[in-house]
Formats: sequence, structure tokens, C-alpha cells
Amino acid sequence: MKIICDGLDLSDAVLKVSKALSVKAANPVLEGIKLSAKGDSLTLVATDTELTIKKTIKADVLMEGETVVVGKYFVDFVKKLEKEQVELSRLFDGQLQIKYSDSESELQVFPVDLFPVIREEEEENFFTIPEKDFKNVVERTSIACSTDDSRPILKGCLFEIQDGVLTCVALDGFRMAVVKKKVKASGDFKAVIPARTLSEITRLLEKDEDELKLCLQKNNLYVKLDNTVIFSRLIEGEFVKYNHIMPVSFENTVTVNKDALLNSIERASIVAKNDRYNVVKLDVKEKTLSISARSEIGNVNENVNINLKGKDVTIAFNGKYLTDYLKTETEDIIKLSLNSSIDPCVISPVGNDEIIYLVLPVRING
Repeated sequence: MKIICDGLDLSDAVLKVSKALSVKAANPVLEGIKLSAKGDSLTLVATDTELTIKKTIKADVLMEGETVVVGKYFVDFVKKLEKEQVELSRLFDGQLQIKYSDSESELQVFPVDLFPVIREEEEENFFTIPEKDFKNVVERTSIACSTDDSRPILKGCLFEIQDGVLTCVALDGFRMAVVKKKVKASGDFKAVIPARTLSEITRLLEKDEDELKLCLQKNNLYVKLDNTVIFSRLIEGEFVKYNHIMPVSFENTVTVNKDALLNSIERASIVAKNDRYNVVKLDVKEKTLSISARSEIGNVNENVNINLKGKDVTIAFNGKYLTDYLKTETEDIIKLSLNSSIDPCVISPVGNDEIIYLVLPVRING
């Protein structure tokens, strides 16, 4: 293998695929980036078998071939060559030679036949959605994904397509986020996509108005973005019946300015985060929401103007769960729907039933 390519193109490609590199893998070759030179292009691939990212760039291919270079060293090295023309050559002793300016270096490689074979298969189901809408859906729901390995199914978002409507759901046992969007789909289906995969896809999206196509085949997700391809395993298992979690009705509805509520809760959380459960208390009155927090480092008491339909109620939450949602909300006015101090609270923008965030309260004394 011998190729010449632009250093900036190479650096960009290496950084993109490196997000799928395995760390301390049982199989060392998964710590490598596969380089394949063919025709007029160089293709780079990294995988940890759960997530695979492939990127193709233009190159002057002097000799076709492939090799697998140690990923972490190649990433750090190539970042320093963005302003250079780079020549990559597989040497007979197995090393990868890197030439740039009047200099050259060599890096260790793995046997290419040990690298997993990545197969692109025909899609069974697919849906398309504007990139801007996809990023919005992921941002609003992934905050509620679990990080607990004991329940793998909750470490992803449920994507459920029915009658041309996508319902995306995430929950971790303490909160739940639900967002609905109209999409173009091949039919009705559902899949649980890992939160990590969704995060990497959104990182790669650059054209908000372009349509993004997500294809599902058996237990895999396939996404192509220009010259970048992402493969991911879906999370297998039965997702929680989220419709059973949502309260049927509410006795109280609080309408409040989102920024005023967010700023107040963030200030209260400065004190509350010293507490194990980051407890922020909300005391709902007719026209005022009193927000308070107390810990050994001090206390905060603030008032925010509200409109209340219903009766007075006092309820407490983990402050982080509230701010996580409020930071993603773009509408100015939101509503909090609740029943009592021990029942779930549902937050959503006023006049928009396609975005729902449910959070469980923290039990307090007095």
C-alpha cells in the first residue's frame, strides 16, 4: 500500500473514525484503524464491534492495499500534520511509514486479517428526517438515558415509527423524555438505538436542512452521511411500556417563564449539589413559585411568578433532572402538570403535546 493525501483531510477522517475505537479491548486489533487504499480513495474504519465508523477521502493511490495502524498513536500523530501533504506506505517489515515535508516516521501495525469484516447489507426498514429535527429529538430525549449497565435496554432511545410519526423515548427509572416528530418511513417498526451511537451521529451532522436517512437491518443500524458511514448494533430486548407510566390526568397546572425557572433552579442547585440527592424544593402558591435548597454550606430561597390552575402543592426534585430538561427547551413558556408531592410531574412547552418530560419527585419531610 502506498498513497499520498492531504493532511487536513486525513486528520479530519482519523478524528471522526476514532470515536469508535475500543479502549483496552480483549482483542487488541480493535484498538486499530484500518486503512484501505483502492482506486482514487483511502478508506478508514474503526470499530469496537458495537459501533463502527467508516470515512472515505480522496487520495493519490500509488499502490493499492490495506493495513491496520495502532489507533491512539495514529490519531495523535496525524493531528500534527494538518498542513502537510502526507505519504503513507506499508513497509515489508510490517510498519506503516509516514512521510511529510522532508521527514519520515514509522508506526506499528496489526495483521489486517484479524480486523473484523464490516458488511453493508440491504435495509429492511428506514425513515428519513431533517438533520435539524433529528438533532433536536436526540438532544431532548438522550438526557434521560440510563448509564447503568444492569439494565442495558435503558442505555438507548426507543425509536418507534407508526403511521409516519416517530415517537422517541428514553427513561432511566427517575425520569422519562418523549418527543414526537413526523417522518417519512418505509412502514411501522421500532428499535432501541444506543445513546452513544445517537451522540456520534449528531456530532457528524453539519447541514440542518438536509434529510438524514436511518436504515435498519436485522439487529443493526446503518447511516450514511456524505463520505462517512456509521454502523451500530441495536440494543436487544423489550423496552419499558412507557405509556403505562404517564399519569392519566392532573389536578394542578403551573405556567411559568422557562428562563426564570431555569436560572432560579440553577442557583438553588449550587447549594443543593452538596446534598446527596441535589434536592430542590418547589412550593407552589396561587401566583408564586418559591424555590429553595438547603445544605451544610448554606441555603437559597427565591420566588418566581407563575399562573396556577388548581391548588397549592409542595414538591421536591433532584435539581439536575430539572435543569437537564430546561436547558434543551427552546420555548419561552412551559407548564408543569402535577397532582401531589409524591406523584410524577410532567413538564412540556405550552401548546405543544409532542414534547413531554416526566420526572419523579424526591420525598421530603415537612
